[in-house]
Amino acid sequence: MSACSCPTEHISEYLDAVLQPLVQSLPTYIKDSTHALNLIEDINQTPNFEPKYLFTMDVTSLYTCIPHSDGLKALKHFLNKRATPDPPTDTLIRLAELVLNKNTFSFRDEVFSQMSGVAMGTKMGPSYACLFMGHLEHTLLQQYKKPVPEIYKRYIDDGIGATSLSYNQLLDFINFVQNFHPAVKFTYEISEKSVTFLDMKLYLKQGKLTTSVHYKSTDSHSYLDYRSSHNPSTKNSIPFSQFLRLRRLCSDDADFEEKAEEMANFFLQRRYPENTVKKALDQVRPIPRQKTLQPNSKTAAEERPIMSLLYHPSTIRVRKIILSNWSLLQARTEVAKIFSRPPLIAYKRDTNIRDMLVRSKLRQPAT
Repeated sequence: MSACSCPTEHISEYLDAVLQPLVQSLPTYIKDSTHALNLIEDINQTPNFEPKYLFTMDVTSLYTCIPHSDGLKALKHFLNKRATPDPPTDTLIRLAELVLNKNTFSFRDEVFSQMSGVAMGTKMGPSYACLFMGHLEHTLLQQYKKPVPEIYKRYIDDGIGATSLSYNQLLDFINFVQNFHPAVKFTYEISEKSVTFLDMKLYLKQGKLTTSVHYKSTDSHSYLDYRSSHNPSTKNSIPFSQFLRLRRLCSDDADFEEKAEEMANFFLQRRYPENTVKKALDQVRPIPRQKTLQPNSKTAAEERPIMSLLYHPSTIRVRKIILSNWSLLQARTEVAKIFSRPPLIAYKRDTNIRDMLVRSKLRQPAT
């Protein structure tokens, strides 16, 4: 059940702010695909390390399988390691207990309470799950006395590793992990050639890792239809962002060109003009891949006030009116200090048919 808009939502949001720094300090922590790609670059630069195998280990239904007692034990373990224990660990644990134990919902006039696991949608859920897994990893590594894989990283419940161990040594380690906690079960894959992780395909070639894009079998490539009533700049930016994503994921230039040609066809099928798709691809081609792996360095000075409008073709005129008359605001010194830069005009969608038909609770028809 989703915990969005539940009574403990703000408590959960506060706890997430406290737990996030602890999650980021975990030795196996992966933030996102870009972080994973940078880690792969570092692995390729590691001297005297030539992996024989790639492997993945994914937890089955992580959020719902965490026993409250073990999850709270993990939180306490990491909270006690804070340099400044403020607020006190006991207070934070009590708040976490409220989030875990007060997820209730009604169905057909009956009230239910979630007894195990963490609620889907609650803000602290990913951090809580990551710290539980971090504590589990810490404990099992203390008890495992045989050789362990040299590289192992994890994005919440998805683990990825590379090792020079023999196949049997790696399998012994995975079997130990599989049977370590009665509530936590893994699926795994071992390969000498390639594995999938998040939205990428990893290949092992001559002791080095290369990457490419990975599409799930259920991916229908249903990008926003170009005929949809959206701001034209929004629609035109989608091909550029997707080609840029390919540039980041594909470590080989020839592979990027092949995947980009494939993606161009996806957009043409969604009625995007051919010149729009070609222009986006031409913009991305000269960008060095290494640059796409760098985080955005947006400074506070570059930030602009945002004016949010409901999108309609007629509201585009509002932007033109504001920008063409901006000099009137700048003419007055006191106003110019407040509005030093023109606002960024952002559009949000209006209520649509889906919003009218889909509700979390059915309403009785008016009589």
